[in-house]
Amino acid sequence: MPIPTRLVLLVWTAVLTACSSIVVQTDVSYDARYSATVLDVYMPPPSDAPRPAVLIVHGGGWHDGIFRSSMEDHARRLAEAGYVTVNIEYRLVPGGGEFPHAVQDCFCALAWLRGHASELNVAPDRIAGLGYSAGGHLVSMLGTAASAEVVAPDCEAGPAAPLNAVVSGAGPQDMTKLAQADAVIQFMGGTSAAMPERYLDASPLSYVAPGAPPFLFIHGNADYFVNIDDHSRRMQDALRAVGASAKLVEIPGGGHIWNNAAGDWELPLTSLDTPEAQIALVDFLDHAIGPVP
Repeated sequence: MPIPTRLVLLVWTAVLTACSSIVVQTDVSYDARYSATVLDVYMPPPSDAPRPAVLIVHGGGWHDGIFRSSMEDHARRLAEAGYVTVNIEYRLVPGGGEFPHAVQDCFCALAWLRGHASELNVAPDRIAGLGYSAGGHLVSMLGTAASAEVVAPDCEAGPAAPLNAVVSGAGPQDMTKLAQADAVIQFMGGTSAAMPERYLDASPLSYVAPGAPPFLFIHGNADYFVNIDDHSRRMQDALRAVGASAKLVEIPGGGHIWNNAAGDWELPLTSLDTPEAQIALVDFLDHAIGPVP
């Protein structure tokens, strides 16, 4: 049975800090070479102790048209819950975002966040990534592919250690399973027949190894674009096989954008926006990167 919306509101209310307002700093450049590589910082009320942080990566098929504003509600809610939250933009297709550039941009944003940890009062070893769809793919790469030369960033911020935790909402984990999708072909810069190794290089599944950070997958079981079995379930199994922590929250009736399960949800919603997902997210972050001070 779907969890009522009022219950998830009670859960978020329980973790919210006092009624102090958050401070948002917008359009911060994390790589001055490109106009697209900017981010917004959502600062919770001050704390004496360093805070955990969440790096948010928007979806949209790696393609121009969907931007970080689509994740603004998530960013604000997490900041209100006490996390320093960074909501990023990255190069898109067309315009330079073809693989591996979008991945490199995200690594540069992560390196920027760790490099500014002191001034942001962030614990640099307590940073999670949250993304949906293409953003779920990108945060999964940040969790698994930090040592891969093919996506090594060349920005001023330099290379970045992996995320300390990953939340992937309906994120592609094996690009070979989406080889017929136009958005994927454009992102990859060609077909899988022409460049099979490139499709493997862009797949988080290719990089699973012991020592991977904990993962939470949130995925609708009626997602006909990013199939739950081909992606989140296979990635979960691969992570568990190497001793990593991985959990899958399956949203009954959840599609890639529309969720058609019975219940009192407002539509359209992504699986990441559902009450089940929000409750799982609170619990996962609390255990994976620790509670807020």
